[in-house]
Amino acid sequence: MIKFFLRKKKSNQLSSTFNSFLKNQLGIIPSNDLLYKEAISHSSYKNISGEKVDNERLEFLGDAFISMVITDFLFNKYPEKNEGYLTKVRSKIVSREQLNKFGNAIELEKYLLYQKGKNNYKSLVGNAFEALFGAILIDKGYVKAKEIFEKSILNPYLDINQILKENRDHKSDLLIYFQKKKEEIIFETKRIETENGKIFFSSVIIKNRKQIGQGTGSSKKAAEQDASKVFLNGL
Repeated sequence: MIKFFLRKKKSNQLSSTFNSFLKNQLGIIPSNDLLYKEAISHSSYKNISGEKVDNERLEFLGDAFISMVITDFLFNKYPEKNEGYLTKVRSKIVSREQLNKFGNAIELEKYLLYQKGKNNYKSLVGNAFEALFGAILIDKGYVKAKEIFEKSILNPYLDINQILKENRDHKSDLLIYFQKKKEEIIFETKRIETENGKIFFSSVIIKNRKQIGQGTGSSKKAAEQDASKVFLNGL
């Protein structure tokens, strides 16, 4: 049996707005304020606060908790689907991009403690989202935390069909399409430096150097996906 040890010290360090968020958005009245403050404290916050805690350990715990809840949810929702399909769908739901979306849906970023500035923390919200549910798991136990996650996150914000559509592998679909036609395609991708950083331009080329699709992205992979999507959407 796994035991979670709560910190004995309690504090009123949570802001009234964050307390209201926990109560109104998630139905939680914290038993341990310090635990929740830790959950919303990014490692960069130590640079300006002098405090020694951050949310990385709670993020680790929350990641495992969310994965377990999603596994249970999918197992019961799709009794006819095989292991491969369930694994594929779960990986998309627990992806950093999707966790960011869950966090943004409940406007979690408004309450996060971090060093603001030029740094772009791409996974700030998603990581804090995991940490928050790590804190809820310790504070309220697995059964209650699972109930909160399903009621406050899965029911209102999870759209599996949309997730699968958004995460479609357009490049693989394009390659399969032309393999069936027994035609070869290549991708020509170039990186361009701009004032706002690098950007990639990709072209899909078919025989006789005919260009059939163009796309852009922040990475080579993203640009090739975009170029493939342009062509497939035109079919």
